[in-house]
Amino acid sequence: MDLGWSFLGIFIVFLSGDLCKSEFVPVYMWGTGRTSEPVPALHKTSQSFFKDEITNQLKSNSLIVIFAEQSLSPEDFGQRDRSGNTAFPNLSKVKKSSKVSYFPYVQNSIKAAKHASDDVAEISIERLKENFKIPEAEILIIDLNDATENEQRFDMLKRHDDFIASTYDNLSQKHGNVLALYTAHHASWIESGEVHSRKTRAVVSAANQFFDNSTIMLYSSGSAVVTVGGKTHTVDLTYKLEENLNSSIVLSASGLLESKPINVSFNFTKTVNGYWYLQETKADYDEKTINRTATTIYAPLGFSYACGNQTFKGTDMTIVIPEFQVQPMFKHTYLTKQLKFDDPYNCVGFTTIPIWSGLFVTFILLLIMTFGLTMMMDIKTMDRFDDAKGKTITINTSE
Repeated sequence: MDLGWSFLGIFIVFLSGDLCKSEFVPVYMWGTGRTSEPVPALHKTSQSFFKDEITNQLKSNSLIVIFAEQSLSPEDFGQRDRSGNTAFPNLSKVKKSSKVSYFPYVQNSIKAAKHASDDVAEISIERLKENFKIPEAEILIIDLNDATENEQRFDMLKRHDDFIASTYDNLSQKHGNVLALYTAHHASWIESGEVHSRKTRAVVSAANQFFDNSTIMLYSSGSAVVTVGGKTHTVDLTYKLEENLNSSIVLSASGLLESKPINVSFNFTKTVNGYWYLQETKADYDEKTINRTATTIYAPLGFSYACGNQTFKGTDMTIVIPEFQVQPMFKHTYLTKQLKFDDPYNCVGFTTIPIWSGLFVTFILLLIMTFGLTMMMDIKTMDRFDDAKGKTITINTSE
């Protein structure tokens, strides 16, 4: 028994050490062919996803060359000298002649690249300066580890920028279609983290429900609330994909309410103007139905829809789904490939009642101020008794 606990303790120590070694570094990717889909700002890319991205790039590129700094962070790309010049003038020009993708935070990018192929070669910049022959491999990693003691970091990055530009041009002439990556082994800027915790004495809530596949994603924070005949019940719904067409997706949900089945179906459609709609919602329970054809639930392709408490009303029945969010994948994006929602369209509009009230009060105050200024400008002084040629009236203080 003690031996088992010892092995468990050793495993936890190794696992904690591996998690601590996980770092997020930027990756600047460019090439003559297709690089990657746009990445949302501040989004973190996992090691496994980036490994799959490198594997896909190997199918269309004869060589992938990785220029690896010892440390690099997104803040380094924004540094400038006193003249306002950046440390990466050549990388900035790449956008004009090549297709560029930028991943701001990638987990262990070098390790992911090494696991993406069995044919990986690694060489240092010092060996290349000695006219060392570049090894033939699918993935070539060049370590930029030639920093000197008296050299400023800005000057080192600028020198590496020149080296990257010349090396990439030489490799492109030799191999043709070459994909280049500029990244690092470690992050140069590390933010301190702080863990916050509190004790919770609230009642345990229902488990979140999340349905996802390659066609549609749906999330709710708990069980659905069904009101029938003036009585309110909670129902755990089980979701299932019923139909998947190019312009139509049907998602069904089923559950038990007082030992009787309740069935709900959602019919999503895609329009030619670049939007998707929840075209129809049907619900059946004990001869009571909901047949809702209103198209108030919609979003552009590449967006999700979210609502705090989404309500589906019928003549005899009402269904409320808490923290409702849904996205049919008529268009796959960077996030949906990782089974994550895109930016949501919310059911609460931007111009709410408090906003309209504030605008109305502001308009009234501006109207009053304008009226007051106009009245003040119309005031005329009593100057008809003044004589411009007469002696100025003076009053002494002694009088």
